Amino acid sequence: MENISKAALIVLVAIIAVAFFLPWVSVQSKAAGAVTEILTGKRQEKIDAISAYSVPVMANSNESRLMISIIKIFNPKIENADKKSYLIWSIPLLAVVILILNLVLGKNRWLNLIVGILGIAIFAVAVYKIKTTDLDKLVLQITIGTGLWLTLWSYLGIGILSIVNFIQLTTGKK
Repeated sequence: MENISKAALIVLVAIIAVAFFLPWVSVQSKAAGAVTEILTGKRQEKIDAISAYSVPVMANSNESRLMISIIKIFNPKIENADKKSYLIWSIPLLAVVILILNLVLGKNRWLNLIVGILGIAIFAVAVYKIKTTDLDKLVLQITIGTGLWLTLWSYLGIGILSIVNFIQLTTGKK
């Protein structure tokens, strides 16, 4: 069972790594034309499909108006969004750290409990934020992409695997 758990963890971390480069959000303009051109510099209806990797790249480039507008939809009070956008790169990094810790300290039940709570919390908080955010703004329509959902479901899987490992280590049952 331990080998199956480690293999599943490796697969979930690999999914997170690949999903980081898949579209996380798709942005469309409801009012193509002048308003779109003001926000993005592009005069078209479908503006972009944005991966997590490209968020800080866009937020710190000449396309920063669009990216910062999208970031502010999810967190209206954020300041220095361009600089804070680099934190998104910690998402696959965290998954790799979890994998390494699990490979080295996988029999530590407290590590499994912490990782389990963390994985489930990442999923729960992110899904709550997505579900409670109005993604149909006046000018921009945001659609959550496959990359973000794969990442969230993978973190939930990591959390569940770790909780199961914690229970097995605590009770001594396999």
